Amino acid sequence: MEKIVISGAGLVGAFLAVALKKEGHDVEIYEKRSDMRKGPADGGRSINLIATSRALNAFTSAGVLAPVKKITVPVTGRMMHSLTGELTYQPYGRDESECNYSVSRSLLNMTMIDEAQKAGVKIHFEHSLESLDADGGKAIFSGKEVSFDRFFGADGAGSLTRKALLALNTGATEEVDFIDSDYKELFMPATAKGEYPIEKKALHIWPRGDHMLMALPNLDGSFTMTVYLPKSGENGFDRIKTLEDIKQFFEKHYPDSREHMPDFASEFFANPQGRLGTVKMSNWVYKDKVALVGDAAHAIVPFFGQGMNCGMEDCFYLMSFLKKHSWNWEEAFREYDQRQRPNGNAIADMALENFIEMRDKVGDVRFLLKKKIEHKIENAFPELYRSRYGMVTYTLIPYSLAQRAGLIQDRILEELSNSIDSVDQLDLDRALELINKEFVPFIKEHNLTLDRYKEGQKVEQSVLHNELFSKKMK
Repeated sequence: MEKIVISGAGLVGAFLAVALKKEGHDVEIYEKRSDMRKGPADGGRSINLIATSRALNAFTSAGVLAPVKKITVPVTGRMMHSLTGELTYQPYGRDESECNYSVSRSLLNMTMIDEAQKAGVKIHFEHSLESLDADGGKAIFSGKEVSFDRFFGADGAGSLTRKALLALNTGATEEVDFIDSDYKELFMPATAKGEYPIEKKALHIWPRGDHMLMALPNLDGSFTMTVYLPKSGENGFDRIKTLEDIKQFFEKHYPDSREHMPDFASEFFANPQGRLGTVKMSNWVYKDKVALVGDAAHAIVPFFGQGMNCGMEDCFYLMSFLKKHSWNWEEAFREYDQRQRPNGNAIADMALENFIEMRDKVGDVRFLLKKKIEHKIENAFPELYRSRYGMVTYTLIPYSLAQRAGLIQDRILEELSNSIDSVDQLDLDRALELINKEFVPFIKEHNLTLDRYKEGQKVEQSVLHNELFSKKMK
């Protein structure tokens, strides 16, 4: 039994504590915030999360899928709102059996904290990390010295554990890049009858070029709304100074949302303005002593819905490699770093690309045509073709391979769409020819299966990725 200390009781830290405690270790969490279950949790900074294949797999592996599923709402596609109120629906998967699960960040975090305490994990709230002596196995939290055998940094994008690793690892580097847009949380309540005011099975987007409004459903018929605006400029936060300014802004850009959001103007000024950025770290581990997980290692922007999923996958592979190496922590840490770091970098880049897609392209006619073409060929040739989005969201294919596959798919879709104006004009024979020529060799080279990860499916944790999730193409 190891004495394990985790800095951070957020989603990933609390989940990792559950997984390690169930393996018989002595686990304690130290969290700088107060217990979020005893008061307001997010202070207007919540962006609803999406649970997909990678998080579902991790939750299953630790036996917590059932309590998580109880607090989610299935979402099957994007609904785009034009300036004139026209709606365009774009399904996420091959059919409605492939869905994402919208969940309140704070509700999920409280659920994970509950599960950690049920498992016997000790949680110390209002304890901030002050110093870390990795080789000596000691840390100080708010003046209290704590001994450990292993230490995990799950303390978010501003991780103090990461700062300590930078000092410990010679030549280690970090990159912290903020995008030029910030966000504010708003709220769309349920109707007087307790019903959803807009389609509940969709992520709603009001794409407007350099800004957008987004909505994700909650359990009670409401939607968590998020408005993303440039920090400055014509449509920037700096231009909105009064209640009348924000009312006019919404009337101009998101007119069909106003009738469902009675308090949006006051909420805009009451809630804090949040920043969005990417964190990349050159080394996630130190010897057999310290490892980073979640945002502490790889904070990403929220536009692929994979930040939480990637963090949960960190934990899944940590546990996988610990078991594979018979709890040789140094070997397991080394393999975890080698596997997950390239994938963390890949999903960070794809999330930034998806920001441009959601903000600018989902209202573009040619872009929508390509998506319709992709949806058609994905259903026509399910064993040969899987969209990048589908690979990221509905399989366990490594993010880095999904990213590379997406480049091939871009070439295929460009060629298939460049001489037609409607998906009805698509030449499926030509599509199959291009897929066999361009995409199938990539699948064979990496021995990938395009099968969907099925909810609750148990995945053996003791072997490598290609033994876990791949099958040979016949």
